[in-house]
Amino acid sequence: MRTLMMISALALLSATTVTAQETKTDMLDQAWVSLNTEKLNLELGLDDAQQAKVEDIAEVYVKKHEALVDHVPALTEKEMSAQTATLMKERDSDMKAVLTAEQYAKWDKMRQKGTSELTEKKKEELKH
Repeated sequence: MRTLMMISALALLSATTVTAQETKTDMLDQAWVSLNTEKLNLELGLDDAQQAKVEDIAEVYVKKHEALVDHVPALTEKEMSAQTATLMKERDSDMKAVLTAEQYAKWDKMRQKGTSELTEKKKEELKH
């Protein structure tokens, strides 16, 4: 009986820990989405409808990327890179549908600048 109680307590503790970690991850993701949307709002001058749609897009793709990271069995680096590239293309298409041509060009330039600031070593790591 004592062993059964210990096993039950450990199972409950494990479940609580996993739930807390998932909640923390969700909270961090939501904070990132909000900050990213606010940055884009300031940089691109989004209207209210665009801001809501951009936030929705960010949430969707954060969840899709998390699913790739959590994929069982784990994806190889090459598979992860390919899947991430596919997600980025989908996200770009979604963003293009929401932003004006001028906003999209500015957003694309911002995105390219972020990539160009990566070190050569990091760029090589991302390719593989």
